[in-house]
Amino acid sequence: MTDQNDGLPQRLARPQLLTELTQDQTVAALLRLAMEISVLRDRVRTQEQLLVEHGVIGADEIDAYAPDADEQALRLRSKTDLIERLISDLSE
Repeated sequence: MTDQNDGLPQRLARPQLLTELTQDQTVAALLRLAMEISVLRDRVRTQEQLLVEHGVIGADEIDAYAPDADEQALRLRSKTDLIERLISDLSE
C-alpha cells in the first residue's frame, strides 16, 4: 500500500514470532521468491528479444530506460504486494 500524500509505501507490519519460523514457512517464502524471479526473468527476456528482433527498440535503449512517476508508483505497489505476500507466508 502507498500513502497517497507522498507516494511512499506505508510501513508494513512485521511478522509475529519471526524467530519461531518453521522450516516449511521459510521454504514456502523462498520458493515463492524463486518462482516469481523465474517467471519474471523469462518474460523480460522474451519481451526484450522480440522488441530487438522486430526492430522496435535497440538493446541499448532498454538499458537506458528511466520510468516516469506513474510507472514508478506502479512498480512500488507491485513490490509492496510481493512483500505483503511474503510476510503472510512467514506469519502463518
